[in-house]
Amino acid sequence: MQSSIFIKFLLLISVVFSFSHADFINDLKDRKRDIENYLNAKNVERDIVYNKVDSVLDVYNNKNEGGNTLKPVVIFIYGGTWYQGDKVKFTRFGTLLEENGYVGVIPTYTLFPYGGMEDMVYDVYTAITWTFENIEKYGGDPNRITVAGHSAGAHLVALTLFKSYNFMENKKEIMQPLPKIEKALLMSGPYDFDDYAKVKSMLGKELKSSLLEQLVRILFKTKDVSPYDIVKDIPDNSVDDGFNVNKFLFYYTSLDTTVPECSAQKLMKEMKRASEDVNIEYVYNEGYIHEAITVGIRKDDKEQAKIFLNLLHQ
Repeated sequence: MQSSIFIKFLLLISVVFSFSHADFINDLKDRKRDIENYLNAKNVERDIVYNKVDSVLDVYNNKNEGGNTLKPVVIFIYGGTWYQGDKVKFTRFGTLLEENGYVGVIPTYTLFPYGGMEDMVYDVYTAITWTFENIEKYGGDPNRITVAGHSAGAHLVALTLFKSYNFMENKKEIMQPLPKIEKALLMSGPYDFDDYAKVKSMLGKELKSSLLEQLVRILFKTKDVSPYDIVKDIPDNSVDDGFNVNKFLFYYTSLDTTVPECSAQKLMKEMKRASEDVNIEYVYNEGYIHEAITVGIRKDDKEQAKIFLNLLHQ
């Protein structure tokens, strides 16, 4: 039995390093384009250190537009199965934002195996706090901050928001609630690891949900991995401020075979149970795969760019 569990644990590790990008060769070709986009971007301040472990972020803003009026801010947390991705890869998100009247903030965060999930949460948390404290100097309005995430990035945004809201421990320190956030845009995220379709299929349907989460906790060096589990433990109607977020917007697409729709549905249900006044909107789009919005924007796909901007406007 122990050997079987160990084999499943090794399979989990292999899944983490494989299923995010089935077509690895095409992704390498895309990397060249991403680097060119990054080098050619004009309205960006690069490699700003935002925390004590020297993590860095980029701020995108067209200073020639808007005059002295502070602009709405979007912090974008990219996905990549917690082990790949960086701010260079998602340059087009930053340029898209600054071209459309936003100040865009794109941080690079710690990835597995260089750190565990608590390191990732620490980076996301400090990127958000840095933005609140400093973004006005870059033309952004600290009272109009949206935090957006896709896939693993959406998971990390949700995990960070709920852990900090509940004064939970992270990296041996008690987190403090974040300032009021205007919107949390959560796109195609896995909010309960038991729902992560490809992980569960690789490990086998006979694997108990509790054991799956235990393996993920070991792999990512933390006891808190699922936003759903955190919210599930909150008593009924005990949250009277909507989790200190003006609006949650969940986005899901019909052809997503990576993260099941029930992951968002379950989390939204628990949020509404814990908070009668939480503001949640759900957008379901037909005909798109899991990574359509991120791959599309990286390739200057006008349709996907419009979808993303419309989500920000809702």
